[in-house]
Amino acid sequence: MSLDTDTDAEVRPCPQCQSPVFDDELYCEGCGRRVADEPLADHAAVPRRHGYRAEHDLGVIAGVTDRGTRRHRNEDALAIAAVDGRIVAAVCDGVASTANPDQAARAAANTAFAVVEPLLAAPHWPQDAKLEELLGEAFDEAQRAVLEVPNHEPDGNDQSPSTTMVVAVAAQGHVTVANIGDSRAYWLSTNQAQARVLTVDDSWAQERIAEGIAPEVAYAEPDAHIITRWIGGEAESVTPTVVTLDVTEPGLLLVCSDGLWNYFEDPQRLLELIPDWAVSAPIEIARRLTDAALVAGGQDNITVVVVPVDPAAAGHRNGTDGGVGTKE
Repeated sequence: MSLDTDTDAEVRPCPQCQSPVFDDELYCEGCGRRVADEPLADHAAVPRRHGYRAEHDLGVIAGVTDRGTRRHRNEDALAIAAVDGRIVAAVCDGVASTANPDQAARAAANTAFAVVEPLLAAPHWPQDAKLEELLGEAFDEAQRAVLEVPNHEPDGNDQSPSTTMVVAVAAQGHVTVANIGDSRAYWLSTNQAQARVLTVDDSWAQERIAEGIAPEVAYAEPDAHIITRWIGGEAESVTPTVVTLDVTEPGLLLVCSDGLWNYFEDPQRLLELIPDWAVSAPIEIARRLTDAALVAGGQDNITVVVVPVDPAAAGHRNGTDGGVGTKE
């Protein structure tokens, strides 16, 4: 588990795995057990120190990744690019209870991004079956890359490096996302009834929900946030869950780590944080969502990628990306 040595917060052992847990955390980062009965109270805005945050603004797509208020390093990673209305994005969240999770996240994001980036220059956008095949290849290559990350970390954990990952590609009003773990993609629409989570978590709670248990009951269980699939050591399968969406109204594709959605899980709650999103730049929206997670506690690393999607503008250049790609 990663701990920030610059905080005066009280630390106690997790009752399940004995990992250190800060006094204002809801969940143990080591095993996922719920360790608090009440939601976190709002905190005052946290001053950011140099090096805590990285921002990437390509005009039509933007990403922010922030260390948060408790971690001594950022174990999230992102990679984004956009050309002429086409976008590719990857967000990874290293599993804190494994060795070198920051390296695992970076290796997975960079490698998956390299596989899907050629879509930006392809003569034609692939059909769904071809996209699913390409995304499967991206996750296979990411798995190989993460297995190359060193298993040993001085004064760190001894479990094999692992990470979650979500990859999104979009063009001409067509969005496809693939994921393993609990990093997420959301569709936030001008039609609020259409706003929803696009990805399906690989978690203990989600498995219970699939069995018919009510979500509020599943998420109240101690093991709710334990992930059941990942990229890295001892992964049984790295075949991602793939979802496609044909966009019929303007909206936002939001790709994020659980450092954001742990505080604002419901799509309607996210929309409430950005009521003027239709007239705001993607970088402004990404900053606002990141800052909201910090004010709510910022216990984990936070990564947010924002992509406005407008089917009416399909095929037209919209922004200042210039074909630039960026990684962090």
